[in-house]
Amino acid sequence: MASWNRRWLKGKMDPWITALIAVLLLNVVVLILSAKQLQGPAGARDLAAVRQGAAALADYYTSEIEKLGLENNQAVREALAKYRYALEQAITIDELAQAMSIHGRSLADVIRRENQLELERKVLAIINQEPRVSTAPEGAAVTVRSENGQVVIEDPGDIISPETKAKLRTSDAARQLQEMVQIEVRGGKPKLLTTRSLPGQIQALRQEIETTRSRLQQAMQAGGYAELTGPGLIIRAKQSEAQALVDNALGYDLRDMVNELFAAGARGIQIGSQRLVATSSIRAAGSHVLVNHQAVSTEPVEIRVVGDPEVLASALDLITHSPYFGLTLDIQRQDSLTLTAHPLE
Repeated sequence: MASWNRRWLKGKMDPWITALIAVLLLNVVVLILSAKQLQGPAGARDLAAVRQGAAALADYYTSEIEKLGLENNQAVREALAKYRYALEQAITIDELAQAMSIHGRSLADVIRRENQLELERKVLAIINQEPRVSTAPEGAAVTVRSENGQVVIEDPGDIISPETKAKLRTSDAARQLQEMVQIEVRGGKPKLLTTRSLPGQIQALRQEIETTRSRLQQAMQAGGYAELTGPGLIIRAKQSEAQALVDNALGYDLRDMVNELFAAGARGIQIGSQRLVATSSIRAAGSHVLVNHQAVSTEPVEIRVVGDPEVLASALDLITHSPYFGLTLDIQRQDSLTLTAHPLE
């Protein structure tokens, strides 16, 4: 068988960024709720409509990224690409909702973070023009933050001139800061301090945990150790009388069919009550079939497969036309079916 943050401050964000992030997350939530309500046959038919809505949200992200001037930012481009790819790979309502939730929120976080970094660089560029910095004592620091659209500057060492402070107070970049900027003199040059606080680290770890949990669930589904729901086929196979005279022919045909289905992109297969995993065995024993060493009914044998129904059905057409294939198949396309989980040993 084929194997298979920097500290958050009380100062408000710039209204433009706040609105952007709020709209992005609101759209993600609305689409997820809509997707979750689309269940059963009608839900499967509407999957394309939900996917179209998710793609429209990706287009909206793109336009806002361009407005922020982040279209050439590598991190933003990668996050957007991951979001689009996750949408393309999703074939069920749950997978689409998961893609929108995880990758949509991650994209919003990346946009916010990279926009903050761009603003910090612009603030640093203003301070970098200050002549006093080159003679300032090592470790002297300046902090700049935005509170209600007003720029607040803390310069205990008096290392920047009133003129530079005036530039900062009228700077759009400084007014739009989402977090406090800390700048320290090192070797006669201003440097950004990027050490994130405990809340920021917790936020990043939570995101990492959520992503890891999602990947684990996907791996368990692919391996057969978690329930899997999606479109696919229910196949009922009967053995011809002539084939029944051939020892273990039923087992051979079932194995050939399973291998063909996996080669055609099946995401999971269940024979009778037995979910197939990498170590599964299929063999005939008299008038019975043993799968995972457990007997399954042969009147008829029921095979449930999750994957693209059209592709899977086409693959079966190829094998059933073989002169050596002796099973009679009743194939039913399903908008949604669920495979049970193989128990963890």
